[in-house]
Amino acid sequence: MSDRDERSLREIVRLCDNGMRLAGRGREWYVSDDLNTPGLAAESIIIKVGENVARLSDETIVANPRVPWSSIKRMRDRLAHHYEATDYDAVWATLNVDLPRVRAAIASILAEVTDD
Repeated sequence: MSDRDERSLREIVRLCDNGMRLAGRGREWYVSDDLNTPGLAAESIIIKVGENVARLSDETIVANPRVPWSSIKRMRDRLAHHYEATDYDAVWATLNVDLPRVRAAIASILAEVTDD
């Protein structure tokens, strides 16, 4: 694995950790802000995760099919380019359910790299 891929994967883990910290504040916190600041923060994290996925080499993507790479990129594209139609329930689900799964899968990949 290239250094660039490893850096991107580590950044994805860091971003997932931040997203999980936001989710840890609870759904009530997420929906209660009248400016939807929590939703905007969640969007930013998800977009940045997608940006880091886009930086990965095809080799890393193909070697790790257990990570839903294309779903991550599609969610990033949806949030970045169709923001007027953002479904904040879907953003919450991504933050609360998907990011922990992605984090676990990528942490596993990084553990394998470290063991080599």
